[in-house]
Amino acid sequence: MPRRPRSPKTLSASPAAPVPHVPSRVEKRPSILLALAWYSPAIHRGIVRYAREAGWIVDSSMERHKQHFRTWREDGIICYLHSDPELYDFVKATRKPVVNIGNGRHPGVPNVRPDNEQIGIMAADYYMARGFQNLAYFLKSPTPSTVVRYEAFKKRATEKGGTVHLIDWVAHRHAAKDYSETELIKWLGKKLGELPMPLGILAEHDEPAIEVIYACLEAGIRVPEQVAVLGVNNDPLRCDFAPVPLSSIDSNHEVTGYEAAKLLDRLLHGEPAPREPIFIPPVGVVTRLSTDILAIKHPHVASALMHIWHNYTKRINAKTVAATVPLSYQRLHAAFLENVGRTLADEITHKRLEKARGMLAETDKKAYEIALECGFPNDDRMGRVFQRVLGMTPMEYRQRNRKRA
Repeated sequence: MPRRPRSPKTLSASPAAPVPHVPSRVEKRPSILLALAWYSPAIHRGIVRYAREAGWIVDSSMERHKQHFRTWREDGIICYLHSDPELYDFVKATRKPVVNIGNGRHPGVPNVRPDNEQIGIMAADYYMARGFQNLAYFLKSPTPSTVVRYEAFKKRATEKGGTVHLIDWVAHRHAAKDYSETELIKWLGKKLGELPMPLGILAEHDEPAIEVIYACLEAGIRVPEQVAVLGVNNDPLRCDFAPVPLSSIDSNHEVTGYEAAKLLDRLLHGEPAPREPIFIPPVGVVTRLSTDILAIKHPHVASALMHIWHNYTKRINAKTVAATVPLSYQRLHAAFLENVGRTLADEITHKRLEKARGMLAETDKKAYEIALECGFPNDDRMGRVFQRVLGMTPMEYRQRNRKRA
């Protein structure tokens, strides 16, 4: 029997491949110049993440060659206007949209900067929770941002019963820029030896904090047993490879870069520049060896606090923690509040919230997964804690502090 021919429908069972679109001309993409004067991997990650979303071309040639172009074709600039007058003159000469990252304020240039007051408060809370009553601030540069951090650090610690000493290199050198590293380290060691111990120090950035560690080692001062050291910015290359691994406040550089790019995009679309700076709050303290110690003299409070830190992701509460020390619940509650500044229950919630904030910013995990991993019974309870403490939902916090594409 002869084979019947196949119908045209059968022959066309699979759809024809789409014809690729060939644009009639090259579509214009915004080109953005980076003129940051220094390299911060986290800030660059934030800028690049937004640039991908917006379809930008990013020109980073100024980062490599450290020169300012007299003729350029970019549509906007993200820059760091701090100590380079030539860059500021270059920026002033353009009529293109500009966003400044950092703490300097320049007329007509919108600014995205760290929330320095919150950084100082966070550092004071961190040390006071660990039982430090004697604190110090290492002021190495006279910039307004470092002064704001110091003032907030001192105010918060003083309110909680602490004492803050100022280690003022600026006053010692009378703002002179030329000095030797040996001179600085020797002077720092002498000043540290004059202060009461145990001592918790906040330095204005990671680099000065590492200089404090070197000074301690040179002077025979143990870190963290006698002097605990805390930096700001949490640069892993510096912190992880310091002589003693450095604890540091994560000042949210990636979100700073992202928000600066987002602001520039609004300017490119004709929106008016904000009159006030956009402040980026810090994420939290990343604890490494340089502060990994308690300065709490009450042994049972110290034991209970350490138990909470090691077990807060488990099903514990104030009463189960109190059962781990030979002291009545009422007496431990009073002693804990006096030495730590929080109740047992509040400390458990604080640690769970701290971990949840980090996971929301750093991972793609669902809210219910994060809640269980952090010790909350469910995501509803976690959500209520976020609303009560931070005034926002966990998802709102993630959107504001997102650190991954």
